[in-house]
Amino acid sequence: MNITIHRGLNQIGGCITEISTATSRIFIDMGQNLPGNGEKTTPEQDKAMVETLFQNDRKKYEAVIYTHVHEDHIGLFDYVPKGIPQYLGEGAKEIIVEKYRLLCEADKLSGNDPKTNIRKHAKLKAFHTWPRSSKPEPFKIGDISITPFYNCHSIYDSYMFLIEADGKRIWHTGDYRQHGWTGGKLLQLLKWKATDIDVLITEGTMLSRNDECITEKEVAFKLENVMKAFKYVFVLASATDIERLASINLAAKNAHKTLFVCAGLANNAMRIFKRRESKQPGDLFDFNPRYYKEERHLETMKKRGFVMVSGVSQFDRVEVLHRQLPEEEVLLIYSTWDGYYKEQAQVEQNPGYKMFREAFHNVVDIHTSGHASRQTIKDVIETVNPKQAIIGIHKDEGQTLESLGLKGEIKNKIVDIEKINL
Repeated sequence: MNITIHRGLNQIGGCITEISTATSRIFIDMGQNLPGNGEKTTPEQDKAMVETLFQNDRKKYEAVIYTHVHEDHIGLFDYVPKGIPQYLGEGAKEIIVEKYRLLCEADKLSGNDPKTNIRKHAKLKAFHTWPRSSKPEPFKIGDISITPFYNCHSIYDSYMFLIEADGKRIWHTGDYRQHGWTGGKLLQLLKWKATDIDVLITEGTMLSRNDECITEKEVAFKLENVMKAFKYVFVLASATDIERLASINLAAKNAHKTLFVCAGLANNAMRIFKRRESKQPGDLFDFNPRYYKEERHLETMKKRGFVMVSGVSQFDRVEVLHRQLPEEEVLLIYSTWDGYYKEQAQVEQNPGYKMFREAFHNVVDIHTSGHASRQTIKDVIETVNPKQAIIGIHKDEGQTLESLGLKGEIKNKIVDIEKINL
């Protein structure tokens, strides 16, 4: 069995990992480069790169398997050649199909050419899936066996993979964390399932950052406190991050404020999350937001106060409401990565985050990373303790797993090379 890291050794995002045998191969993720990470490319260059990947070293059995639906992991799916099956978790597929359905609707309303999003929507609907399960079943691409294990990340329905072929076992972590609502059993899972592993491939996003990764429970507590201090609260957050939405939902309930959304994706995503994840009324994922309609809700909202979740695409709607409220009683909670408004490459790519933030007088940042802390990465490596090699991907250029202070034989297994033959 061979491992090729096409992208990810020296950049965050844009991940593409190939695992192959004599007859079969899979690609884990087909990600778009993030602003400021990796080479800046045009769509034409991305398409040519993906086509080249599939033209070289063809196998009888091939597929692309996705860990989750962040753009830096799935963004190049449209360039995968026709006839190559693509796989995704059931819940993740439902969310991204809904996202592109809404994009198609937006194209029609705005008069934009809908062809690209219609094509992408149709292609996503054809994805193969696996069900979310506490006892996942493996599926096969030729002689390669893949077993998906649900993990905690800042987007819904993310997975780690156990890959088996040629008598070898690889564990690919995808993006993960331990400090989210559902992340507490990470090491227990690895002790049970990531056994007798030959190669561990782990993300290393936080290697260059010494940020404190507070828990989502602590995020919810901080959110609640500031929600109680202001009558009108806007929260800038991702519509697909089920755990952050759960923190916001819990905080709004405890602050005795009605939760509103003003975007179709956030509204529909919460409905999907509730149907798939809520076990009983009042639990963590029991979402019941109100979809904001000015003519129906405005006067009641002015009187009683509110919490409103929004994305940057809804800035115009938010600003219209914002202008009708007394500034001293309005708060924006910025609840996503601060690099979107601090880092120049990010601001140039999408100025909406900075613009959104600067439109408010009262602003507070309440956030925690969707990625594993340095300590968690170290714990994962020491728990799995693979027999042959440890590969760090999804990490800044110049960063290495050796900075974690691993000792002895484990440290000696760290490799930063593009190809490994097992």
